[in-house]
Amino acid sequence: MKQTLFIITIFLFLNLFGQKLTEKVGEIEVQLIGHYYKRNSDSELTKKKTNRKNRPYLKMYFDSTGILLKSINYGKQHNTDLRLTDKINIYSYENDKLIESIEYESDYDKNIYPYWKSKYIYNQKGQLIDESTYYYKTDSLLEKTTYKYDINSNKVKSIFNPTYYYQREFDSKNKLVSLKQIFENKLRWEWNYTYVDNQRIGIFQTHYNDGEDYSKKEILTYRDGKVIERKEKYVSKKGWDEKTKIDYYPNGIIKRIENYEMIGERNEYRLVSYTEIKVKTKSKISRQIVILINKKIEY
Repeated sequence: MKQTLFIITIFLFLNLFGQKLTEKVGEIEVQLIGHYYKRNSDSELTKKKTNRKNRPYLKMYFDSTGILLKSINYGKQHNTDLRLTDKINIYSYENDKLIESIEYESDYDKNIYPYWKSKYIYNQKGQLIDESTYYYKTDSLLEKTTYKYDINSNKVKSIFNPTYYYQREFDSKNKLVSLKQIFENKLRWEWNYTYVDNQRIGIFQTHYNDGEDYSKKEILTYRDGKVIERKEKYVSKKGWDEKTKIDYYPNGIIKRIENYEMIGERNEYRLVSYTEIKVKTKSKISRQIVILINKKIEY
């Protein structure tokens, strides 16, 4: 009986409020519009592109201070039609701190229902110390992550359970120098970073003892404090060498992200996909707002 009432409640919620979930909110709208070059039957890239109608795969809505209020993803795993809503995230704040987010999932018939709920807890310094995600229907815990910080407020530990966590180390300038995954009290993989001029160079090494070599190098290149290029090169032949280029608007917001793959052994890259970012706003965008928006754009 309780389950039946819950289902009825959900459908009433959908009929009354479901459409409002997709409406615009806030003063700043950011759209991410993706394009991929199609491949032929031999997996070779062609000049044909997807998404010729320039539909966004993600919309984000911010208030006038750069706080993210809502995000909407389009196109589902087994149906890439960008007219189809995939999921919607709604964010709640207290004293400018994110305290709760709810993720709404959709089916293939445009029905939208709450699926996950996440809660966030902070210490007296305002540092996030607990992030817990629950099944919305049962309020049962799905996953929990706790965080530890050093005296300089660097996040040094992300703990998923007592024997599974990420450990970070920073130098005297608060730059990240290592990231390690510890699982069942054993080092499973690690990143080690060095900084030279305008670049950060990362070396990835696994410790699975499976006889395979997954080593790779990542090079981030900066200009005026912003990442303009990311290269990932595998030491072994287990993966594709990749390159990402990032371009910015004059105000500093990311404008375009281009993704390249290595072509054969010629040490040349070919553009395989790109994302265009469009910003609609009636508010003045400050440097701080730029930073907050860019943090939400993945590349």
